[in-house]
Amino acid sequence: MQKKKPNKVRLSSDVFPSKYDIALRPDLENFTFTGIETIYLSLLKKTSTFTLHSKDIDIETANISLGKDNKIFAKKITYDQKAETVTFIFPQSFPAGKIKLTIVFQGILNDKMRGFYRSRYHIDGKEHHLATTQFEATDARRAFPCFDEPAKKAVFNVSLTIPKGHVAISNTLPVSVSEHEAGYEVVKFSPTPKMSTYLLAFIVGHFEYLEAESKSGVLVRVFTTPGKKHQAGFALECTLKTLEFYEKYFDIPYPLPTLDMIAVPDFSSLAMENWGAITFREIGLLVDEKNTSGSSKEMIATVIAHELAHQWFGNLVTMEWWTHLWLNEGFASYIPYLAIEKIFPSWNIWERFTTNTQNIALRLDALKNTHPIEVEVHHPDEIGEIFDDVSYSKGASVIAMLADYLGEEKFRDGLRYYLRKHSYKNTETVHLWQAFEKVSKKPVEKLMKNWTGKEGYPVIQVEKNKNGIQISQERFFASPISKAKAKDKTIWQVPVTYGSEKIKENILLTGKKAVIPWSEKNGWLKVDLGENGVFRTSYSPALLEELRAPVENKKLPSYDRLGIVRDLFALAEAGEISADQVLKFLNAYKNEDSYNVWVEIGRGLAQLEQILSKTKNERALNDMIISTFTPVLSRLGWDPKNGEPNTDSLLRSMVIYRLARSGHEKTIRQALSHWRAIQKGMQIHPDIRGAIYGAVASTGGRKEYEALIKMYKKETMHEEQNRIGGALGDFKDPKILADVCEFAVSEHVRTQDTPSILSGVGMNPLGRDIWLGFTQKNWKMIVSRYGEGLHALSRMIKAISASAEEKHLISMRKFFGSHDAPGAERAVEQLLERLEGNVAWLKRDNKIIEKFFRN
Repeated sequence: MQKKKPNKVRLSSDVFPSKYDIALRPDLENFTFTGIETIYLSLLKKTSTFTLHSKDIDIETANISLGKDNKIFAKKITYDQKAETVTFIFPQSFPAGKIKLTIVFQGILNDKMRGFYRSRYHIDGKEHHLATTQFEATDARRAFPCFDEPAKKAVFNVSLTIPKGHVAISNTLPVSVSEHEAGYEVVKFSPTPKMSTYLLAFIVGHFEYLEAESKSGVLVRVFTTPGKKHQAGFALECTLKTLEFYEKYFDIPYPLPTLDMIAVPDFSSLAMENWGAITFREIGLLVDEKNTSGSSKEMIATVIAHELAHQWFGNLVTMEWWTHLWLNEGFASYIPYLAIEKIFPSWNIWERFTTNTQNIALRLDALKNTHPIEVEVHHPDEIGEIFDDVSYSKGASVIAMLADYLGEEKFRDGLRYYLRKHSYKNTETVHLWQAFEKVSKKPVEKLMKNWTGKEGYPVIQVEKNKNGIQISQERFFASPISKAKAKDKTIWQVPVTYGSEKIKENILLTGKKAVIPWSEKNGWLKVDLGENGVFRTSYSPALLEELRAPVENKKLPSYDRLGIVRDLFALAEAGEISADQVLKFLNAYKNEDSYNVWVEIGRGLAQLEQILSKTKNERALNDMIISTFTPVLSRLGWDPKNGEPNTDSLLRSMVIYRLARSGHEKTIRQALSHWRAIQKGMQIHPDIRGAIYGAVASTGGRKEYEALIKMYKKETMHEEQNRIGGALGDFKDPKILADVCEFAVSEHVRTQDTPSILSGVGMNPLGRDIWLGFTQKNWKMIVSRYGEGLHALSRMIKAISASAEEKHLISMRKFFGSHDAPGAERAVEQLLERLEGNVAWLKRDNKIIEKFFRN
């Protein structure tokens, strides 16, 4: 299946741009654009040939100006579709020095959410379009011929010819608006800072906006399509506060006079950090106070803080090549938690870092088919593949561990030094380690070498011996099959924090084993206090049993209670312990009141639910889920209480969904009562709407399906559409689930939303076969929509990764033996590995679990 990719994809280092003058004219009726650009080049040696990146661009002419009336035109223009380049061959050579290359071209405003593309929206039933951009990682070349590499930084002068009445947005503010031909005007923008091509943006359409000025004088605007300006208030407030926090934390002013946040109806990811003109999917930016849930508000604040962090980390200082992508994404996935903790202290957001970011990293990186944080990439498809949870979540988790090791002050000062030293330049990972070493005087590069250079992470085994407590490390694998195949002997330098109720100690584990002096008088021992480490912890049975009481009476903080149960489920999946040991230990959580701990318990039980589906143990597990979660719902009730923490609201939604899904009759009756109220037009709290829709789908039939579809088609708020779409995969009738698949690819569903609806069917044990048949039958269409390195294909492929049915493993192996998954090859390998591990887990533990339930 895997195709060989060219090794040499970098453009010549003898030619580099210093400035682009780009004039573009988009046609929003015919979905095309025309352009002319002049690139100011520096040549390090004589040449007659120039190679630039270009894809899906039709080039009319190219010339080099040698003076006022002396233009030398290219005698030949050739394209290399695989390398995504264009080469201009001139009839003469040009000496080393500075020249100007002018190119006239045209292209298509595509519908693929990449490059320069079109997005649609409706007002009063009428369809409208806007033009927008998405250039990361390698799609600026779809909008204009360029040197589309992060290190080829330049200044951009942009001008856009637009219909009168439209709004033009780019990275900087307009400096002039002049008349063009009848009905058109030319908007010229001020020069950008020196920056990479992937950070350029231009947007044309009908917009309205809210604006305010930051304390440091930055003009902040939030743009929406017409009729949605009232949803921009939260984003405006959040942006102002986050900007203020970062300027203080980094001790470097935001370097532009304006910061625009633009909500785009069709967008492939959640947001993109274009310098000064950040684009968002609507659900990543807009808040409707009556209809937006608490979890969505948290997500929006996090996304805004992530993209604003990039204005320094990624934009001001940029990775030299995509191998170092994690420098951008790891930091921008860690730093937002610092900002949000300050801005919204009642949210207790750091625990969400543990349940979300860190947990995601540990799940993915436990596979044999993972990759190091730093991975050599060449072809654009490969670059797309590393925009994954290793670069983002493991990168952030490793940073959090380092920050804990260095201490808050040294960590912050190291970042400041790094950003100041490398402003407007490009860096590699080593430059960051050098900055931390200079400030902290600790051997950071040596410590971090294997964390970024090797795939995977360790499990720390903890047991008593005659000298105290022995800890040892080996690489952790989610499956014993993968462990046997890999034979990995990597040793990490692991900062380990350990202790009990009144004791906290640290050790740097640099070898395979170490002994911690520990007295029985100290009582119980918890390793990885605070859960900052990027590792699993496996306790001997005796040490684990000693942790039961501090979990039950909550002497252990919620982070640590969370970490214990999370690791137990992972160890059961890995075959290091049997599943009944986890289920027995769950009794220690009967008094649990932390949302974040319940998230981990819920996740672990949901994973077991998938593994045990269609077995004799399925009903017994559902009964256990009901007995586990019923007291929680009794405590919370269905209605929000005045002054309750936002985590109670998040927990309420999760518990209702889990109980209804497991067949708890009282919860189902109450959910259906709320559903009838919704049908009559009554307002139900947005936090529980998704759970209600899920309950309706999992217990309903054709009538409920038709009602949900009708609501979906009528709905104008993207978040509410997602709630409805997220429930469609929960139906049990195979015919309805087949209809859901057809609906997912219909004109009623945006291309960006199809993957999540389809995946919902695949994640339903009763929908796996239907999902499999539909995706295999429609593979050509799916690849044409989402292939070539877009992240959606990788995510969609993994929809049935929780299955333990051997037929799915066989089917997927066979299918991908003869079908390509461009830009998602690693995702295919990860899916097959996960399925193989699940099949083995069920065989290993099914009878043990049956015996547990019988007793």
